[in-house]
Parts: sequence; structure tokens; C-alpha cells
Amino acid sequence: MNQRSSFLRKVAYGVAIAVLLFPLSLLSAPATVDSPGGTLAQLKDENELSQADLGEIDPASETIKLATLGLRGLAVNLLWDRAVHFKKVEDWTNLTATLEQLAKLQPNFITFWKYQSWNLSYNVSVEFDDYRDRYYWVRRGIEFLEEGTEYNRDSPELLWELGWVLGQKIGRSDEKEQYRRLFKADDEYHPEDRPPRQRDNWLLSKDAHLEAIAAVDQRGKSLGKKSPNIFYASPAKSQMNYAEAIENEGLFERAVAAWRVAEDEWVDFGQTPIQHSTGPILRLGEEEQLEEKAAELREVLVGFAEDVESMLQEELRQQLTEEQREALDTPIGERTGDQMQLAFEAQELIKLTPTKIAEKIEQIDPSVAREAKQVAADLAETEKLLRFTRNYKDTTNYDYWKLRTVFEQTKEAVTAREKIFRAKRLFREQTDTEGAKELYEEAFEQWAQVFEKFPELKDPSGTTGDDVMYDIYDYKKVLEAGDYPFPDDFPLWEIIEYFDSEQEFATELKERAAGQGPSPTPADPADANLPPDPEAAAGTPEGGDSRVSPEPEADESQEDAS
Repeated sequence: MNQRSSFLRKVAYGVAIAVLLFPLSLLSAPATVDSPGGTLAQLKDENELSQADLGEIDPASETIKLATLGLRGLAVNLLWDRAVHFKKVEDWTNLTATLEQLAKLQPNFITFWKYQSWNLSYNVSVEFDDYRDRYYWVRRGIEFLEEGTEYNRDSPELLWELGWVLGQKIGRSDEKEQYRRLFKADDEYHPEDRPPRQRDNWLLSKDAHLEAIAAVDQRGKSLGKKSPNIFYASPAKSQMNYAEAIENEGLFERAVAAWRVAEDEWVDFGQTPIQHSTGPILRLGEEEQLEEKAAELREVLVGFAEDVESMLQEELRQQLTEEQREALDTPIGERTGDQMQLAFEAQELIKLTPTKIAEKIEQIDPSVAREAKQVAADLAETEKLLRFTRNYKDTTNYDYWKLRTVFEQTKEAVTAREKIFRAKRLFREQTDTEGAKELYEEAFEQWAQVFEKFPELKDPSGTTGDDVMYDIYDYKKVLEAGDYPFPDDFPLWEIIEYFDSEQEFATELKERAAGQGPSPTPADPADANLPPDPEAAAGTPEGGDSRVSPEPEADESQEDAS
């Protein structure tokens, strides 16, 4: 009886397996040229999860994954450990081979491509003394990222990372002059049909960032955890970095044209809809419109009841404790630590929010309460958008870079940079202190005009003051080499006061302060949120538009000289 029951169970299991094979075949049948495949294959196609949708199909990769017989995770862990070991013992050949094996096993693991490309470009490269060897490993890291984009064709994260490494590692490292030169001459990296002028790391960085944006906006890929503010600003910032780089290389006419392109792209970025982390859609270039709208709504709101703000302010102040009122009335410089906290709390309590104003209006005149509450709600929403916009503008330093793209096109700025470029080269190549001194002084006269027309540049949130300060340090070295005194009538003493981070002029500044009284107050960083002067922002002082009109083509003699 037991043997018969066992036999029947086996027959039942066999029949069940045979029956289940049919629905399993319907579910898991692979897609072919003539058939869309089973349900799973169709779902993968609809959601773009197949390898063909993700990127390049590599037969070697698929074979290796099958050969691990379900132990791919174990193999990956072992290979990661080996990669770390080979890096520690500086066995670069085996490190490269291990990374290639990992790439076959993890072609769609984005973090792998990011981490190991960074490892090659930033960590392995610094182990070499010769900058040519360092450049080779920087390029290997870039090529590794490019290989990752082939397996993950529309990954915004990888494309953005490629743009970042192309721009920052080649264009911002200590060896940037040598790296940029090697990159432009790298026939092994660049395709044959790429024009010489497009062999610039910043332009290729911009292309990668634009491709990342296209993957999100046109092909519906997810931005992931990347800040949309930084993400969408990247192409324009790469264009600015390109303009600055060729400017430092002496290509001034071409740089003016590049700054003009950057200005247009930065304005376009200001009109790009960017979703805040809490949901609202922002446009960074619409701060002034939001300010005007908020002012209009507040005027309408307080118009429902006469003197409503002053009455409400007095009521709120009466609700404060005696300690809070005392802290609020104490000058900021004389407050104790406890009073600073009490004053902050008091300021929050007496703040005239739209909701508080609407509630007070309801007490005064209930007949307009409903309308007042609606206006208050609109005002609160507008003020929230304005606050979010300002925060995002601060993140990208939007106002400074907008101003930078404008003033870099002015004749004064171009002339100043050109003279400083010539002064540095004259002193470096010929040790001509007299000639370099004259060029520096002519340049600083031009810079003084730039700072007069664009006083916002004195704000420490920007980089222009620091850049000019380093030129002043170089000028001081020229004076010391020629045994010249630093001039008392130097036109940029104010810039020295704001930006002398090295404290090289501490003694001179003390002497000037003792002889001339109090120094001018540096620009308040809080003013960075205020809209720039329209005339200054447009680059149109009384003398008219001073921006340079670049020639269609750059001066090739300048390029050769650089």
C-alpha cells in the first residue's frame, strides 16, 4: 500500500510539472524576430529593462554571467577585493584586468563605473611622478566611464559624471596646463573627424552634460538623487569654464565670443523649469517677477484694513515675555548668548505673516475676511516660491555668474586680462621687471574701472576679487624683483582689503587705516540676493555698451603665441 501511494505521488508530481511547463513557457518565452516573447519578455520591453534597451549587448559579458552558475555575487565580491589589493601593491596591469572582468559581471551597476573611473582618474593617477603618466591614467578613467555609458546608454548619472571628470580633472587640477595641452594633442583619444577646436575638455564636458539632460527631458530617464539645480546648470558652467580657460591661454577674441555664448546659455538656464525638492516648479530668472507679485499682493492684503500692520505688530510685541522684549531692544553687538537666542525667538513671533494679517483683518472687518484669506494664501505661496528661488540661486551663485558673463565681454576687462597675460609672460620669459610693471599697472587701472561699473564684484561670494588679488600678488613679486616700492596711489586698495587672504598686505593696510581713518565696509554677503543694478547688469554705463564685439574667428597669431 505504501509503495503504491508513493508511486501515485510521483505520477502526480510528474503530471503537475508537465502541466506547469505550459504556463511557464507562456511567461518566460524569450522574444524573437517573429514573436514578442512571453509575458516577462513583453514587460521587460515595455519598461526598457532588457539589455538591448539599457545599452550595448556584449556576448562575452553574457557568457561570463552564465558561467558563474548563480554565483555571480560571490565572484564580484572576490574581484572587488582583488582590485583593492592590486591598487595597494601598485600592480596596475592586474588592476586593469580585474576591472575589465568586473565590467563584464556588472555592466549595469552604475556605482561600479563611477567608483572605479574615479579610482583610476583621481587615485591611481597621483601615484606617478611624471605628469604624462598621470594624464594616461586620467584618460583611462575617462575611457572607463565612456565604456560604462555604452552598457548604460541613457544613464543621466553616468553621462553627468563623464562631463564632470572631463571638465574638472583635466581643467582644474594642478597640472591643468599640461593636461589640456596633452588632451588636445591626444590622437589616440579623439576620433579622426573631430575638429581641432573641438578638442577641448570643457567643450566635451558640456556635450556630456547636454546628453545627460537630453536623457532626462527627451527620453524620460530618472534624475535620481542628483540636484536638478546643479544638473541643469552644468552645460552653461562648462561653457564659462571654457571661456575662462582660453582666456588664460591668451585667446582673448575667442574668449569674448565664448562668454557671449555663456551669457545666453545662463539666461536660458534661468528660464529652465526646475522642480524643488518639495514639489513646486521654480525658474531662477524670475526672482524679480516674484518680488513684484509679492509686493502687490501684500499691498492688496493690508489695504483691507487701515493700519492693520502697525496694530498687529504692537499686539504681537505685547505677547512677548519681558526677557524677549529686553533682548530684542538690546543692540546686536551687546547681546549675550542667551539674548541672541531670545531675540531670534522674538523676531519669529512678531513676524507679520500673511496668515496673521488675514486673521487680524477678520477681527476688524469680518465682511472681507474670506477675500483677505484668499489673498493671504496667494501671498504665502508667492513668498514661499520666492524663498525657494533665492535658496536655489544661492546654490548656483546665479547672480554672480550672470554678471560675470556680462563684464567679461567689456573692453576694460578684456584689456586688463590681456595686459596681465603679457606682463606675466614678459616677466617669466625675459625677466623684464620694468616692462612687466608698466603692463600690470595699466591692467589694474582697467580693473579699477570694471569694479567701479560692477561694484557687485566686490562681494566675496564671487571669484573675480580673488583672481585679481592673485594678480596683485604676482605684481608685488615683480616690484620686489626690480626693487620698486609698492605705490601708495595703487587703484585697487579696496580689493586688497577685501581679498588679501594671504595677509601679505597686513602691514600696509594698518598704516593706511591709521593715516586715513576707518576703512570702507566690505560688501554684505546678504546683499547677494538683491537684484543687481539694471544698468550695471546690462553692461551699459553712461558711455554706452562697453562690451567687445568679437571677430568671427580668433586671432591665430595669439593662439600660436600662447
